[in-house]
Amino acid sequence: MDSRGTGEEKLKKRKKHRKHTLGKPGDETIHKHKFGFIEIENPEYYDNQYCFSPSEFLMRKATPEERREMVVNYIIRRDGKPINLEKLAAKLAVSKRTIQSLMRGLKEEGLIEVLPNYEQNGRQEHNSYHYIGPPTEKFGSGLTIGMLYDLKNRAGFRDWEWDDYSYKNKGEYDLMDLYSAKSYRRETRGKFLERRNADKSACIRKPKYLAIRYSHFISKKDGKKTPDKYIRINYKTGEQYDSRPGNLSSHGTKKFKIDFSKQIITFALFGILFGGELEGSEDDPKVIIFNLRTEETYAQFTYWGEKYLYFVRDAEDEDREENLIIYGEFTSK
Repeated sequence: MDSRGTGEEKLKKRKKHRKHTLGKPGDETIHKHKFGFIEIENPEYYDNQYCFSPSEFLMRKATPEERREMVVNYIIRRDGKPINLEKLAAKLAVSKRTIQSLMRGLKEEGLIEVLPNYEQNGRQEHNSYHYIGPPTEKFGSGLTIGMLYDLKNRAGFRDWEWDDYSYKNKGEYDLMDLYSAKSYRRETRGKFLERRNADKSACIRKPKYLAIRYSHFISKKDGKKTPDKYIRINYKTGEQYDSRPGNLSSHGTKKFKIDFSKQIITFALFGILFGGELEGSEDDPKVIIFNLRTEETYAQFTYWGEKYLYFVRDAEDEDREENLIIYGEFTSK
């Protein structure tokens, strides 16, 4: 065999891989079609009627539980047929090893049977897979890989760019953007499950923690004028601004393990003492948030319900007010 030809073939494969994961030289797009990030070309990007520039690509990322369900439904649809794990991994933007591990897990759960295939010369081909779990037309809530690539995202997959909502993001951080994005996603998934008469626990990560995300800042009261001594002018734009500190002054996360042997959690945020009473079950936990001093109940945080609190009170300056936004989120890690 010509060793040079083999080397050129390997080089060609490597270049093709770089093209689809990292973009071409000079390409300004991110091309994150890996690590579970699905990148879909956005048709609105080419519509010049907008006064803003839409994203060139729509981003999706399935959770491990959603990926598991999609693979099972993929096997049901191709029952008994050979499956190329490399192509399946590419569809889901993960490594072949991740898919192999997923297949082993499904086999150990008794959901699938693996049927080896061999050529006439004894060389092994792609395995065939047969669904042997409980009889069903669609597994779980019925998620499929095609739904993951649906432009309208009617199944409610995660579809925002994580970096935009990261606490590590430099610059201003708006907790309301994160809350709105996740709330809309839960609402969309809820409607999808209702249309299919599916259990709302389908494809949900088993919640192990309650994450309390908060944003604390000082804002000017409506109708109140900034005192002249605090007015500054931006030398680049010529705009006036309030020079006093406090805008987006603090934000962060407090995380609590869901432990039904300890049904009360406590935490303090900017002078307010909060308590959380754990109810429900490990699969569907609920937390009642209340004031530890007055015992006033603020809200009940659930997986599918609203998990948002907004407190406003007078600041030291009469023309300003103190804002505290709290968003609760059930997470698996």
